[in-house]
Amino acid sequence: MRCDVFPLRIISTMLLTLIMLFCAASSSAADGVTTMLHFPELNIKAGERVLLKAYFYNESQETVEFTFPESLPLRFQAADGTSILVTAVETGISQDVVLRAGEFITREYNIVLPLHYHGTIDISLVDSPETEVLINILDEEPASKRLLAGPAADGNDDYPSLESLHSLYQPYVVNFSVYEPLYFLAGTDLSESKFQISFRYRLFNPAGSLSQRFPALSGFNFAFTQTSFWDLASDSAPFEDTSYKPEMFYLTRNWVTRPGWLKGLFFQGGFRHESNGRGEEFSRSTNTLYFKPIFTFYGAKSELGLQISPKLLAYINNSEDSNPDLDGYRGNVDFEVKFGKASGFVSTTHLQVAKQGTSIQTDLSYPISKLLKNNLDLFLYVQYSNSLAESLINYKERTQALRIGISIVR
Repeated sequence: MRCDVFPLRIISTMLLTLIMLFCAASSSAADGVTTMLHFPELNIKAGERVLLKAYFYNESQETVEFTFPESLPLRFQAADGTSILVTAVETGISQDVVLRAGEFITREYNIVLPLHYHGTIDISLVDSPETEVLINILDEEPASKRLLAGPAADGNDDYPSLESLHSLYQPYVVNFSVYEPLYFLAGTDLSESKFQISFRYRLFNPAGSLSQRFPALSGFNFAFTQTSFWDLASDSAPFEDTSYKPEMFYLTRNWVTRPGWLKGLFFQGGFRHESNGRGEEFSRSTNTLYFKPIFTFYGAKSELGLQISPKLLAYINNSEDSNPDLDGYRGNVDFEVKFGKASGFVSTTHLQVAKQGTSIQTDLSYPISKLLKNNLDLFLYVQYSNSLAESLINYKERTQALRIGISIVR
């Protein structure tokens, strides 16, 4: 596909620009801000969720601008030297503050204590070992119920899980997060089945000195989404088409000057390439630049939320050989509305108006754990689509499908 070279050049240029920014940056304007950690208790049960308080202290002689980190990557180290990484997540709404010389400010972070780490634990920020604090994690599980095998039988549970060992070598995993819904759906017409995987990766550590000097850097993300259309009705169950969607985008923090009645105001913009990875007459590809404001309303008591996100698209370098008129079937606006309860039903609707017709897709999800006493962390997922260009291969055809399945992300 000849237009695949174009997005690779764009992405390479963006990455090179980010690297140059990194290399050109010198000492941080917030280098004088140190962090101290405080737990509500010194004896805490394993597996509990607690509120960690972080103190940010300006020990310099100058006034500095400071941005609260969205998360704190922490290292939990046991007395025997083994350690794992745990992420504490910000509880409040992110904001920028000004710290005068000698002034400090606090912020609370949610953290779940490791289930298999017990005894005296040394906790520190991954990038700042000097922030260490000691707590005692209690193990109330009867010894008779523990599964002991091999070296762990002597009471030294060096690496109770494979993840605890891998975490030593994966310090950047905290930057991975969800992006678009991740699901597997079987169509009521099995030939219309579908599954999707999606993730995003934050390029700059928001707690790092570079992000503290240039807070905007923490908004740069890389994302990848793969959507596959699966014909489960055929004997060989072939994939009818697959869309591969790498993406570079920027997402702002919550807009400080938003109206008081608006819980969240964010702005996202970026570049996405989409292709089906096939050749010759079956090749399809497109590139889009987009801008998307995100308006969020949420009631803490009711747990009801509403999110409205109109996405404006500009098509660049559509494949002239196979889909030069794709924008006439997808349109230049994707109007998204999400509504529901955090612990219950959530609906997501996409509405697209294009020259060749209107498309709509509605997704409805409900946590299965509510039905099974919190034992299975999945969502029941139902999707209805009446859309043009749902897949690239048959973008001129309208798809009408009802799909039912499960999702991990909704």
